[in-house]
Amino acid sequence: MSFWSDVPRVVRLLKGERANYGLGLLALWVVNFSDVMAPLFLAVAVDLMASSLGGAPPKLPAIMGYVGLTPAQFNLETAIACFFGLQLTANIARYPMLVMTSIPSHRVGQRVRNELVGRLLSLSRGFFDRSKSGDLMALQTNDIIAVRMMLGPGILVGVDTLMLVSLVIVVMFALSWKLALLALIPMPLIAIVTNKLSHAEYQRSEAVQNDIGRLTEQVRESYAGIRILQGYAREGYDRERFRLASFRHYGKSLDLGRVRSVFDPALDFFLGSSTSIVLAVGGPAVVRGEMSLGSFTAFLFLINFLSGPMVGFGWAVSLWQRGRASLKRLDKVMSEQPEVGDVEGAIALDGTVAIEVRGLTFGYAARGAAEIGTEEREVAVAAPEQAAALDGVSFVLAPGKLLGVTGRVGSGKSTLAMLLTRIYEPPAGTIFVNGRDVRDYTLSSLRRSIVVAPQDTFLFSDTIENNLLMGLDAETAGGSDSRASEAARLAGLASLAEEIEELPKRYGTLLGERGVNLSGGQRQRLAIARAIGADPRMLVLDDCLSAVDARTEARILEQLRTVFEGRSGIIISHRVRALEQCDEILVLEAGRVIERGTHAALLAQGGHYAEIAHEQTKEAVSE
Repeated sequence: MSFWSDVPRVVRLLKGERANYGLGLLALWVVNFSDVMAPLFLAVAVDLMASSLGGAPPKLPAIMGYVGLTPAQFNLETAIACFFGLQLTANIARYPMLVMTSIPSHRVGQRVRNELVGRLLSLSRGFFDRSKSGDLMALQTNDIIAVRMMLGPGILVGVDTLMLVSLVIVVMFALSWKLALLALIPMPLIAIVTNKLSHAEYQRSEAVQNDIGRLTEQVRESYAGIRILQGYAREGYDRERFRLASFRHYGKSLDLGRVRSVFDPALDFFLGSSTSIVLAVGGPAVVRGEMSLGSFTAFLFLINFLSGPMVGFGWAVSLWQRGRASLKRLDKVMSEQPEVGDVEGAIALDGTVAIEVRGLTFGYAARGAAEIGTEEREVAVAAPEQAAALDGVSFVLAPGKLLGVTGRVGSGKSTLAMLLTRIYEPPAGTIFVNGRDVRDYTLSSLRRSIVVAPQDTFLFSDTIENNLLMGLDAETAGGSDSRASEAARLAGLASLAEEIEELPKRYGTLLGERGVNLSGGQRQRLAIARAIGADPRMLVLDDCLSAVDARTEARILEQLRTVFEGRSGIIISHRVRALEQCDEILVLEAGRVIERGTHAALLAQGGHYAEIAHEQTKEAVSE
């Protein structure tokens, strides 16, 4: 991807900040104009001093004569005053120059970060199944910073280089066009070297940014799985694994550093060549009287002015190449579209919920991991067709009724729960809510009406109270007193209130990452309470009592009777006892319904359900 193809994308990013950038670049022009003009008055001062020593009449640089200035208008004091005034002007203008380009770049970075989060939150579950958390975390940190640096210092230094070099060349030609031509001989070589090095740096910057995502993901996995690593005494293995990954990243960074390290020496060499040419040709010209000492001094100052821009130009190129690589990674995510969304004309779901499932067949697409970048291409992974997670499932759940679902691991129980709320998109004409296809409803209203308490409970690093009330709107939650009473009510329904009261800060207790300071059973019960707090019209409990003992489970189910009054419910569990009160029970095997009926009817059939119930009864007796 060429540099120029990225310019329109950068211009779009700067939308709303162009006036600030315009003022900042105007201040930059004032700085550069003052800096370039100042050596001319230095030339006047040098020529005045030379004239007083040698007796020859003073000369002004030719460019000053173009605007009507004459030697008679100057003495040493006025020349020094003009030089000082231009230096003062340049330094005063530097403040708005930096402020008007730096602050907008931070605002753009903040906007891009917010847009990225908004896009990620809008994407469907399938995207996150394919993506790595480390890549997404790197986008939020390293890539956003790289884009901001490109839009701030990258633009400022790049424009500064072009502007200052242009002004310097104009003044140099006005002083001596012959000497200027000779001084510019190395410039084409600078353009060639810069083009080659910048292309190499872009490729290496992209590789480094991609590898940061991989490294971040590996570190995240290690920290998240620290209990497993320590439990199996595999710290040494993981340390070695990280050492190899870190060494890989070191190699890529070193490769990038080698390219960057060539920039400054190459630019300095060409600049030194220009200075040598000026000294070799301009010095004898001064001796022969073809050029004044002041003009020659100004010429050397102007050549020296090119040093900063040339070094800065190398840095600006580096910032731009890193920013372009990061922008490409960000654009890949920002261009992603949700696989599940509201159809045109979608309506809001309100009131009671009646479910009808007709011949539901669903399978997960076989996909490879989505790599955010180009180092590992985003191509579909060749894989054998996966068996359908659900095959021809049908049932009816009337308002106020309770459905139980059981089956072996991998039989499709959780898949059914996710399809009801369109976490994954079900086939058209298979799931109906209140007589309409589930796809006809808006996602937000559907997921407010049907809430799933999943088996893989996730708690946020926040207080117990805030976790419990996460499903409530701010208006519904009310003030602190009503929030506290509602949190206590929900905890009581999940048989968690007594244990919370024993904690030092009770409902204000701050949970560690993923609720690490709670037991597995406590986390599950808190997740159930959170789902109840959302006050849905239909509540789905997806095997979220697996980590509690049978006695606690029975107590929770008894208390949930009041919760299910007036609303539909689905209890998914591998424990038969949890399903005893359900109006109908489905037994799944390999995605198919192999048995259905009430608890008593299924026991009487003596089939798979009865076999599971018999085994669990024996286990309970033996305990």
